[in-house]
Amino acid sequence: MKVGAYLGNQAHAPANSWTALISAYTGGASVLHFATRLTADRRIVLAQADDVAAATGTEGRIGAMSLAALRQLDFSQRFTPRGSASGDFNYFDPTVEGRPFALDALDEIVSELPRDVDWLIEIRPEDAADAVAELLRSRGALSRSVLALETKAAIARCKTRFPTVRTALVLPAEQPLPDTAPAGCEVLVVPVERFWRDGGWTSDAQRFCQRQGNSYFPLGAQLASAATEYPGMLAAAKSAGWVWGVCLGSTFDFAALRPSFVHVDESFAGTAVDRTRFALGYAKANGFATVTWNDGIHIAIAPYTGELPRSSGDGIERRLSRIEWDLIDVARQWPFYSGGGVGLVAGIADDFAAEVSYRVKEVGQATTLEMAVLNVDPGAHRGAPPASFRDKDSFYDPHGAPPYVGVEHDEDDGFRINWNLGSEYDNNQYGRPVGDGRTARGAEIRLERRGAYFAAYYRNPVDADGDVLHPRDWVCVGVARNDTLNRTLYLRCVGKRWRQEKADDPSQYEPILANEFTFRNLRVTCFPPIDGE
Repeated sequence: MKVGAYLGNQAHAPANSWTALISAYTGGASVLHFATRLTADRRIVLAQADDVAAATGTEGRIGAMSLAALRQLDFSQRFTPRGSASGDFNYFDPTVEGRPFALDALDEIVSELPRDVDWLIEIRPEDAADAVAELLRSRGALSRSVLALETKAAIARCKTRFPTVRTALVLPAEQPLPDTAPAGCEVLVVPVERFWRDGGWTSDAQRFCQRQGNSYFPLGAQLASAATEYPGMLAAAKSAGWVWGVCLGSTFDFAALRPSFVHVDESFAGTAVDRTRFALGYAKANGFATVTWNDGIHIAIAPYTGELPRSSGDGIERRLSRIEWDLIDVARQWPFYSGGGVGLVAGIADDFAAEVSYRVKEVGQATTLEMAVLNVDPGAHRGAPPASFRDKDSFYDPHGAPPYVGVEHDEDDGFRINWNLGSEYDNNQYGRPVGDGRTARGAEIRLERRGAYFAAYYRNPVDADGDVLHPRDWVCVGVARNDTLNRTLYLRCVGKRWRQEKADDPSQYEPILANEFTFRNLRVTCFPPIDGE
């Protein structure tokens, strides 16, 4: 039985988006179930409903709007994560302009979608089926796709032009179960509620089971729902034999079905560093940061009392000061740049999900924390602040030692994914910050890997008083594909502060903050390949 998330992980990211689909994939989905529509300028986009108001809060219809016009709308405007009520959470900070969650075009993402799982694609209107199939064929993806249409006539037309394509019949809630399947149609797509109710199979499900065979829907039924609360249904579907797949609102609800083992489960209690599994280290060679294991990993960064570039004095003094700081910039040895953290000595060789909780004393510009994975190992443990440049290691530098992928609390902007595909620090890439980064003084963050794909999450932020805020369940803050990372990766939890120009006046600088970061409760769960794969 295939499992996945209906329209992607819509309990954790805006439905039917690239983010939601890759979140479902890293969460273990064996089928990606999504929907497409046709815009007024004949672009195929990832959308289920023609009316955009439910997603964007703005009146309009996809079939009557161009892709350019649709991309002016925020398709995360009405997104509410599981466990939150409307108004408790904003995906993007509404006070920050220029952050619409754009609609995805199929031709722009089709080559980036994972190729080791099936794609079940609902197509509306049905006259777009040929365009979707031709696009998939041109990108070498038609054989892994199942095209889902709502009428027998549309399926017949599609099979005439593309005889080998797999097709599915989408059964609206009000239509009776068909007596026969359309010729060559393999799957029946039905709402879960149509086949499962009150803890058992409905009469429709029983009739489907009785008719099941090569002359009906050979692959079986695909059960789909945005909801997640169906006690007992997964176990019953797995043993039914006639269920091709189940897609609910969240792949987190399928976690128990994935073979797994715990790679690390560490609270960081006590004061003794477990050097068989962890190493502490520093991002820069200055004495302002102290990293300790003391009922948590603490990165304490003292107030900056060192030199700053001079803007006064005679001309020679100013020139010498500028040359000195130019050399510091070239060497990246900024004395006001301090930080460090903990590294996991044991590499992670499988797909995984890593979670850690953190607290931070101050939030503001030029201070950030990160959990990331990268190719290099933590190097030598440093039990004391650095005494020379040999005591620093870019492994402990947030955004350092690329390539990498991470999840971070970005300054006071929010939570985001960050990554680098190469070896230059200047090639770092960042997703747009999600949620409220100003209020949170702590949260839980999560990073998932499956193959070359990664998804980043956060939940349960707390304010300065320790009160838990929304979201209470995981929200996906971004996804990335990174083919430059090794099979075995090494994990770090790190924090830092630096000196940063003000956005509205680059000649002025933000305050250089003293700060303290604390990491606790690191858990890494691995998902090994099934024996024989």
